Amino acid sequence: MNKLKYQIVSLNIGQPKVRELQGKMVETGFIKERVTESIWLSKTGFNGDGQADLKNHGGLDKAILLYPYDHYAFWEGKYNRKFNIPAFGENLTIEGLTEETVYIGDEFELGEAIIQVSQPRQPCFKIAGVHQLKDITALVTETGYGGYYCRVIKEGYVSSKDTLKFKKKYKREFSIKSVHNLLFHDRENQHAMKELLQVDSLANSVKRTLSKRIK
Repeated sequence: MNKLKYQIVSLNIGQPKVRELQGKMVETGFIKERVTESIWLSKTGFNGDGQADLKNHGGLDKAILLYPYDHYAFWEGKYNRKFNIPAFGENLTIEGLTEETVYIGDEFELGEAIIQVSQPRQPCFKIAGVHQLKDITALVTETGYGGYYCRVIKEGYVSSKDTLKFKKKYKREFSIKSVHNLLFHDRENQHAMKELLQVDSLANSVKRTLSKRIK
């Protein structure tokens, strides 16, 4: 990590609504809107934000979703179309912090709040449904360009004018990309899985997934 401050491109929130995705009526909080005012960030997420599928989204380990602005050019080049922020359902569109450069357990000051990186975002069908691109979910899985979740260590107000300030690194280094690879590509690497399970700040749902594979 070569600098301490990162630019917030956009702060985004949205409540679940029923929408037609791939011919089915689905309740989803994927579609969010940019906001400029200060928003309270609690242990479970931003005030005014919500998730429909609480089994796979939300909760203490997945309070907020960050997505690198750096990837937007890739998607626009791949599909030859504009992707308007927040195209990937993210709460924070952030510049300069990709899945390769952020690590499980990293802590950041975010306005008045403090957040900690907990796990990669696991792609779901709603990405394809919202954008009407059948193969994009598979491509997110292939590239690892899914973004990542954070838990909230300290609550506080956050605005899009704030910067994300690096605060603390966890002693064991597992990047978001390396965890994504273990989950989706390097699925037989039990040695690495056992090492990753020693990272206290890894999300509990990921720990359960890896523990089942080892057994």
